[in-house]
Amino acid sequence: MKKQHILSIFLMFLIAMLFNACASVSTVQTAAVVPEGEFRWAIASTGTGTDGENVNSSAEPNFEVALRYGVAPNVDVGVKLDFLGAQFGAKYQILNGDFDLSVGLEAGYQWLKSKDTGGDPDDPSTHIIALQLPVLMEYHFNPYVGLSFGPKLLGLIAAKSDDRPDLWDDSGFYGGLMIGLPLRLTTGVWFMPEFNIYTNFYDASDGYFDRVLWQAGVSVFFGGL
Repeated sequence: MKKQHILSIFLMFLIAMLFNACASVSTVQTAAVVPEGEFRWAIASTGTGTDGENVNSSAEPNFEVALRYGVAPNVDVGVKLDFLGAQFGAKYQILNGDFDLSVGLEAGYQWLKSKDTGGDPDDPSTHIIALQLPVLMEYHFNPYVGLSFGPKLLGLIAAKSDDRPDLWDDSGFYGGLMIGLPLRLTTGVWFMPEFNIYTNFYDASDGYFDRVLWQAGVSVFFGGL
């Protein structure tokens, strides 16, 4: 893809990110690493929500852009950006073939606007450090269709705020699962609907398995499948 096309896509989504309202726990990748010395772009539109004893919020739009680079035959690194934060990570591919298997490590920062105040920095908000350990697998039915899935461990360190009794008030650990359907459109262009769901098995308020986080969306990738 020509550099000016990539730049146009990046700028378009950077503008769209101004409307973000929620944190991201998406995947926006599959088990296969980016080939050594190559880049892969991705743009994504997702919705995030939660349900629990004290919270019940509906999906809100989130727009993201991601870039990954192959640093070795079985290793890539990447960054995922939205207007409210960034996530950095690396992935090592263990198996490669009809069945791919990889393990990753990701860390990110997210700042959440207050829904009631429109995101004024002087008003209550929440700052989050998120750590993820995804184990990603993919089975290739053929060169055009695959099934991506795998468990994920999510850790949240969130600033407590009495004015934000919602999704991200409590620090804790969550276990999750992602499911995606990579579909190749043409050489170097493919897209993947994905769904991520998590439940808490520990949090700072001593609640267990009483909260569910989910994020669903579609990603478009520019690079080899």
